[in-house]
Amino acid sequence: MKPMALYLHIPFCRRKCHYCDFPSFPGRPADFGPYLAALKEELRRRWRREWEITTLYLGGGTPTILPSRELAGLIKAIKRTVPFRPGAEVTVEANPGTVTGEGLDRLLAAGVNRLSLGAQSGEDRFLKLLGRCHTTAEVEKTVALARQVGFTNLNLDLIFGLPGETPDDWRRTLEWATALHPEHLSCYGLQLEADTPLFRMVETGERSLPDEEEVRAMFLTNTTFLPTAGYEQYEISNFAYRPRTGTGTTSPEGEVDYRCRHNLIYWQYDDYLGLGLAAVSTVDGRRLTNLAKLEDYLRAVRTGAAPTGTEEILTRRQRMAEMLMLGFRLRTGPDPVAFHARWGVTIDQVLGEAVAPLLDAGLLRSEAETYRLTPQGMLLSNQVLHKLLSPLL
Repeated sequence: MKPMALYLHIPFCRRKCHYCDFPSFPGRPADFGPYLAALKEELRRRWRREWEITTLYLGGGTPTILPSRELAGLIKAIKRTVPFRPGAEVTVEANPGTVTGEGLDRLLAAGVNRLSLGAQSGEDRFLKLLGRCHTTAEVEKTVALARQVGFTNLNLDLIFGLPGETPDDWRRTLEWATALHPEHLSCYGLQLEADTPLFRMVETGERSLPDEEEVRAMFLTNTTFLPTAGYEQYEISNFAYRPRTGTGTTSPEGEVDYRCRHNLIYWQYDDYLGLGLAAVSTVDGRRLTNLAKLEDYLRAVRTGAAPTGTEEILTRRQRMAEMLMLGFRLRTGPDPVAFHARWGVTIDQVLGEAVAPLLDAGLLRSEAETYRLTPQGMLLSNQVLHKLLSPLL
């Protein structure tokens, strides 16, 4: 059977964070039931008989804003509807303060084996600035609850480059986070999105962002401090713990591996199916994006119409460029064997003369018939990838 990654978007949350422009809505409990029913119906319509789930990811929004019985029931319903490969990774995003021990126990019993917590910062003053509805103490409590219930694969999401944050502040957040011993850390640089409260604070001068050198120092702290704490960088923003004792989760290849298998599917440019509001799917070179208004999405599914907002058929050159772009996010760079097997050409043949000046500038490194970004190249990844891939597009 063909492996398939399945993403479900849960658009509900307790309140909108100051930096968030995702399709999500505070409250609206009256929509929970109809929305879950729509997800199940969309899955029934779009699933192909030859597919088998290798990873399931529930993101948002805050999936754990749903009553735990209903969230666990959704996962169980999916398992009854479509086949899962043995050992499939099942991730649920959660915000500290939205889960209980009983709720986590239900999720574990439903087959969730990876929990991703939106921690964001190790200092309460920054959590308040971000509009988060939890404290650092609640993060610590949620981690402890998850361990007591039996979760052995936890991720913490963190954000650096916050207004008023210094490199020392960020290092303290990393020290705090690693002391909680999660199996995975996602460390994202702040992206200011227009029309968000945080954007307006910066635009009006109420808050000031760190300068370029400070943000650079924060990123380099990720790449220097986290390995000393046992975390290996495998993607620009993602770090997985490398167990020293041979205990942990097991990959399909039989090796202990805490990398996020679902996200690796994106970065390795394999197909994935996205269900729910504004969810994106890419299957066989065809990209579908679902409707972004909740009422429109629910109406479409209820009336038997496709909830698709846009559809794009990607050209061969677009697909090659996207596979390279996503592959360059990985520390090892694009896979040269997989690239040649898919397209019948080598990475060198596609990139041509664009590589040499980036090698000379120390932004790229040649390695094992491919190229990978150096730490400096990761800092400037958008500019580097534009120079490399614009000839393809």
